[in-house]
Amino acid sequence: MLFVDGMHGVISHNETVQWLYTLTGSLSRLVVKTALKLLIVFVEYSESNSSLLIQAINKVDRQRGTISKPWSFLMDILHDKTGADAELLMLTMTLINKALAVLPDQDSFYDVTDCLEQWMCILCIEKERV
Repeated sequence: MLFVDGMHGVISHNETVQWLYTLTGSLSRLVVKTALKLLIVFVEYSESNSSLLIQAINKVDRQRGTISKPWSFLMDILHDKTGADAELLMLTMTLINKALAVLPDQDSFYDVTDCLEQWMCILCIEKERV
């Protein structure tokens, strides 16, 4: 069951979305899975929520000093060397795909995909060094 008033409250309070994104960087896999599931519901609720999620991600990563590498928490999940479980990886990719699928314009889509591509290049370079 989805409470519409509650979702409108989350939509109008971007700090909640920022907090959920921050929780994806938790050390507890259960907390990360729950945060990812809630963010997926948030993005699926309305197409405009994808832009709100991206704003939240950019703001959190800017505050962390990783503005040149937004999506850092999600990329850390995808490149976890400790053998993250399949559900965690699936939820992370689902969130990224759903966020990209409903972006309102092509420029936003390419901004995000360029960022994600940059992450992949950085991680490949780091892997080769080891």
